[in-house]
Amino acid sequence: MKNRDNLYEGPDVVEFVPLTATVKKGTVATPGTATAVVQLVGHQQAAATDINYTISGTGVQGTDYTLSGTSGKVTIPANSSSANIVITAIPANIATGTRTVILTLTGNSQIGVSQNYKTYTLTITQ
Repeated sequence: MKNRDNLYEGPDVVEFVPLTATVKKGTVATPGTATAVVQLVGHQQAAATDINYTISGTGVQGTDYTLSGTSGKVTIPANSSSANIVITAIPANIATGTRTVILTLTGNSQIGVSQNYKTYTLTITQ
């Protein structure tokens, strides 16, 4: 019989792992990419779950970088504990300096956010 003493009893929340990353812009053939993992802390859901997030920073989506999936929403598959947001630099448009991409989880009506781990910051460098 399984030991059930370690079952999670808190509220279901989502968080980013890791919280920060730095990536070089790369080349047109091999652009820089980073993966922000959205982790569910709590009970896995029986159905796919959409988690909302906002986007800010000095980088411009579609000009300096692209995001995988639907912008502002990531889906954690049914019976799973995480989903990925892949950020890909557009090197030809980053001639000088650095760009930041800041993602902030907002959750949904049933799953909240971990206040200490709700923000992911990517720095795209030369």
